[in-house]
Amino acid sequence: MNKRGSHVGVILSFVIFVTFVVFLYFILSPQLNVERDKESFLDYLRFQLMEEFSTNLTSITVSIDSSTECVVLKNFLDEINVSSRLIVKDSEGDISNVYISSSDSDDLIIDRVSSSQGFFKVYYSDEFEERSSISPEGCDELIKETGYEITLIKEERYVFDTKVLDLLNEYDDEETYEDLRERLNIPEGSDFGFNFVYSDETIIKTEEKGTPGNVYAREIPVQYVDEEANVLLGKVNVKVW
Repeated sequence: MNKRGSHVGVILSFVIFVTFVVFLYFILSPQLNVERDKESFLDYLRFQLMEEFSTNLTSITVSIDSSTECVVLKNFLDEINVSSRLIVKDSEGDISNVYISSSDSDDLIIDRVSSSQGFFKVYYSDEFEERSSISPEGCDELIKETGYEITLIKEERYVFDTKVLDLLNEYDDEETYEDLRERLNIPEGSDFGFNFVYSDETIIKTEEKGTPGNVYAREIPVQYVDEEANVLLGKVNVKVW
């Protein structure tokens, strides 16, 4: 009798345990589904924002045969197939003044910091400012192959701090926020935000929309390009709720 009673007790205990587990599952299952949905949404948004923040940076290494401070690279923009949104640096990283020839819009005028530099780098991106036109008076005109040589062209994709600022302004403006949500396919009932950490630890961030509940976040280390074509290390933090 005692053995039979003990068996019944074990069975009852097992039934109670299983019932408790099933009860917990039904209670916690909706929350687990929400967490999985938010995590998936966060991964998707992280990819979308990185696409919004990024564009190409083209760097062109040029060597020249001239000791004149002001040089004109004849037909340079046509040779590389770029616009006038350029930044030029010498081997020391110093930025030279750059212009487009008013007589020929394909000619690049460079007023060099030092005439002793035999080569320099030209950086092109749609995010850089357009260069103004001037008359190339007194500048040494150089023709490709004889006066200047393009030794390397490299194109890479980077985050640009200007694009981060543009999206932040779009987010904070009530008139453009809904358009941004639509472009990023933000579902109803969800909100998002982000911040950007510069290499000097300065932080810019969006204003929070709605009432944050459970917040899910990701930190993404990035290489970004500033307005002087420097490639620096920063971070993007993406949040959804």
